[in-house]
Amino acid sequence: MVAAVGSRRVMRMLATTAATAAVVLVAGCGVRPTPVRATELTFVSYGGVIQQAIVDAWQTPYRGVRPGIRFINTSPPDLGQIRAQVDAGAVGWNIVTVPPGHAIENCGTLYEKLKVPGLDDDQFAPGTHGECFVAALRYSVIFSYNTEKWPDPEAAPKAVADFFDVERFPGKRGVAATLTDGILEWALLADGVDPASLYPLDVDRALAKWASIRDHTTWTANADQLLALVRSQEVDMQLLLQPHTLAAIDREVPIAPVWDVTLTTVSGLAIPRGSAYTEHALQFLSFVLQPNQQSRIAEVTAVEPVNRDADPNRSVNSNSVNAFGPANTGTTVAIDQQWWGQNWADALAEFNAWRNPPPAS
Repeated sequence: MVAAVGSRRVMRMLATTAATAAVVLVAGCGVRPTPVRATELTFVSYGGVIQQAIVDAWQTPYRGVRPGIRFINTSPPDLGQIRAQVDAGAVGWNIVTVPPGHAIENCGTLYEKLKVPGLDDDQFAPGTHGECFVAALRYSVIFSYNTEKWPDPEAAPKAVADFFDVERFPGKRGVAATLTDGILEWALLADGVDPASLYPLDVDRALAKWASIRDHTTWTANADQLLALVRSQEVDMQLLLQPHTLAAIDREVPIAPVWDVTLTTVSGLAIPRGSAYTEHALQFLSFVLQPNQQSRIAEVTAVEPVNRDADPNRSVNSNSVNAFGPANTGTTVAIDQQWWGQNWADALAEFNAWRNPPPAS
């Protein structure tokens, strides 16, 4: 087993060396390359913890082998902005992080159909690629609680239903209002729906469950805002993304994960239809899906690689919040991207109407 792992690492090093050699081949032949203006790729993600990890694990190494590429990072990947740019024929974004369901629902209209070079389907987990998106990583939202509020593990929350039980577990709940991270699914599981029978989602039932703890819940716009509340201990339990949970534990915030039923999903990368530099964007997508880059993003964020050949060297803290590893002693349910691909717009409209009801007359 040790020899096999070592062999994979050697192969990754050789692949990286070969890629670097290809870039400097012209210079090695004694031909002075003509200086050219860098190609700028605008990469749009969620900012904060995730976007910095993308810069460190993917973009910086890529510029090492493709020095003619420069990245402009911005956030957030507002879906309305994508539609407005495509409809206007003035697309300024080159690579965007999107819910896979949105890419499926709008494949060929808002997003380019992808032919990513150099991919071997056998290397990747099932369901991690679609016609208009590639999944660059797998992750979960982790249910965790403040261990100073519940110092006795025997008396602490142990199940998804406990998140919604404000009588037995009084305190403030924290949730990021990111619908495709499993917000509806969490509520249905807590309401007694069998994990095998989640889909099709009963949106009304899920929102009714959330309504039962509306006064006890703080909703944030994104995971970074929720992380700030967790760090300052302004919430007592939270549904927080895997990378942000790691960031909190690395800062010694007193929280502990609850392994009951855990929802897992994928983060999609897509190219808006009509985007400039599509070929450059495809080459970058191919790069981030290789074992080295997949290993690195897993090491810095605790996510799970999609490339089966990746071999991340995780920290103890990373292992403790990895929903795809042995720390997860509960049941794992994968979010159904195909259902979301057919129901994204309607479910989002219902969720937004529930979150922002019209003022009483």
